[in-house]
Amino acid sequence: MSEAAIDINAIERELRQMWQEQENPPDAGGQAVIRALTLNLIARMPDDHWADLAMTVAPALTAHHPNRTVIVIDRPGQTTELQASVQALCTLTSGGRAQVCGEQVTISARGASAGQLTSLILPLLVPDLPVVLWAPGAQPLAQPLVQRLYRLCDRLIVDSATFADPVRELTELATFEQATNGAPAVSDLGWTRLTPWRELTAQFFDTRPFLPHLHRIDEIVIEYAAADRPNPVAALLFAGWLASCLKWTPLEEAVGIEGETIQLYLRRPAVGVGPAAIRLVSVEIRPVAHSAGEGLVRLILRAVDNQRAEFVVELTGEAGHACTRATIAGAAPIERTATIERATLADLLSSELRLLSRDRTFAAALHVAAGLARRFPV
Repeated sequence: MSEAAIDINAIERELRQMWQEQENPPDAGGQAVIRALTLNLIARMPDDHWADLAMTVAPALTAHHPNRTVIVIDRPGQTTELQASVQALCTLTSGGRAQVCGEQVTISARGASAGQLTSLILPLLVPDLPVVLWAPGAQPLAQPLVQRLYRLCDRLIVDSATFADPVRELTELATFEQATNGAPAVSDLGWTRLTPWRELTAQFFDTRPFLPHLHRIDEIVIEYAAADRPNPVAALLFAGWLASCLKWTPLEEAVGIEGETIQLYLRRPAVGVGPAAIRLVSVEIRPVAHSAGEGLVRLILRAVDNQRAEFVVELTGEAGHACTRATIAGAAPIERTATIERATLADLLSSELRLLSRDRTFAAALHVAAGLARRFPV
């Protein structure tokens, strides 16, 4: 099917007709239907598997972010084939008093050029609403459609857990983020998955007796689940977050690799010695076999400078739970069990859609992590 087989005017007519039917459904029983679009979401999907995920996620986003979703299945091919369809995405409000509805346009493409797809997408965007581009999969920044669209978007969402060459693509993402300087704002769902780990780590030092140890951390161990292949990006981002928050700087010879274990070396200000004094911080990142499949599994922070202290966050055998443990100077450990639910794809996207401006905490962590990644041996 050629590009001419998709008529943008026909899509708009079908959308108008769809809403007319939604406003006066024959079996609604007086239930109101509210069309409330708050943003445009372009989902560039590399294959049918991702397209199925996008179509599952889109209705779940409607409750918090009613939007016009344009799902583009961007498959390679020798000949050009294009098809389009539209549908309403509705969810009940609290108490079931009304339905809040967004809408979805699906463009199924094979062998179409980025220019062809862009000319189809742009007229479908609702004017005066933010535009978010979600581009999961390998090498998102190298995709011609992403390169065409990102300048028109307020936010670009990628997922480092799906990178084919994680370390290299991490550095490319940092270069892109720095070059664009927040236009568009860049998000990584791999970073979003770290939110509970960052929260549990920060909670240790909300306690006044533990706070001094935050600035005396000397050793860190980060273990992550390696399913099919090691992907250390989440661990690197976590290390980048700590380093950027605590003003640690990498050494010149900052990286050592032995097998699949990564050793990082940074310097921090020494406490109580003098303004020019520094101490070494070592960070060990290693993959482990774990039923979690992906993501962090265990985190250990140790302070050996002056009074010894150790802070641990680790997944338990019970799904959705972690154990936190603080041990100070050999005293009995202080332990508690915390919830650390595995977020769904819809939850991750919903969290990122709340923020349209640049996430400066993420940007700082990304640039430190990428600076370390650039030191990896080729």
